[in-house]
Amino acid sequence: MSEEKQFQGQTADDIGKKMQESLDKMLAATQKWAEILALDPWPETGKTPKEVVWRKNKSKLYHYYSDKPIKHRIPVLFTYALINKAYILDLTPGMSMIESLVDNGFDVYMLEWGNFEWEDRNLTFNDFVYKYIARAVQKVCQISQTEEISIVGYCMGGTMACMYAALFPKPTLRNLVLLAAPIRFDIGGTETRWLNTTFGNDVDTIVDTFQLVPKEFIDIGVKMLKPVNNFIGTYSRLWKLVEEGAPIDNWKALNKWVDDNQNFPGSSYRQWVRDFYHDNKLIKGEIKLRGNRVDLSRITANLLVLAGENDHLVRPLQAKAAMDALSSADKEYHEFPIGHGGLVFGKVAVKQVYPLLGNWLAARSD
Repeated sequence: MSEEKQFQGQTADDIGKKMQESLDKMLAATQKWAEILALDPWPETGKTPKEVVWRKNKSKLYHYYSDKPIKHRIPVLFTYALINKAYILDLTPGMSMIESLVDNGFDVYMLEWGNFEWEDRNLTFNDFVYKYIARAVQKVCQISQTEEISIVGYCMGGTMACMYAALFPKPTLRNLVLLAAPIRFDIGGTETRWLNTTFGNDVDTIVDTFQLVPKEFIDIGVKMLKPVNNFIGTYSRLWKLVEEGAPIDNWKALNKWVDDNQNFPGSSYRQWVRDFYHDNKLIKGEIKLRGNRVDLSRITANLLVLAGENDHLVRPLQAKAAMDALSSADKEYHEFPIGHGGLVFGKVAVKQVYPLLGNWLAARSD
């Protein structure tokens, strides 16, 4: 509708009144938006009840508990990426993958890496697989009094879970769930292309300069892969919520996590860029940890692979590659119309991913 038709038949006073109302509404929304950014405290996250049952360096192994009985005897261990905080898996009540499994009778654990500092700069994937994941698995089986386990690996945590599974036949890995986990690295999107530019190829200079790659360096690099969405879209979405009078708690919780990153130990950063992104060694069977070759075909656990159709960090084909690389007889692949975080947070996660994961595990955990 043209402005002429919109105001046709109205007096100057009517038009002025409507314009003032629109202006007042915009100013009120702007003030509210600014107050949220400047004054509102970050919401509490990771509220599903838990206890620390094992520690290694700065890492903690959490065991979740509930007043509801455990129905499924195979425990579930979550592993996560090195560069982000794992509470995205237990963001807020009602928006938590971990809470969903606990409420449905699963015995759930999570390995949280902690904040890497200067003394951690030389940690490698050898350490993370052998000294952290393998020992966490042993502790889980000891506490839950079982010789079998399920592992759910998100993003890089799924990649590391695969390396563990290929190297450790015992305790028995009954079920392996990979959430947006890169397995093949030569068919990625912007991230793969960026890491194969002159800048990305100069990984030795980056590591030799920083030694402990700072979280700010990683954060800016990841956000620049989709700059408009990350630097502008985030706040325009908040503005829209304020204008509509919609709840903003979930926005605040997610934005807290997006900006809450951690340092990347330089030695493992070097491995991640060179061995995985540059040389694609994982799918080729050329990764060696402590001299032992990581052969994905040795993995026979029941396999569930989940990917996001719009994921710009881990493209669906990067995750789907696990379907052919692993030797699982029982395997499923599901793709959802969401991005990287949408597998664990948001309406699609709550209504589709959580139930799918719970039902799949339940059928294979007794």
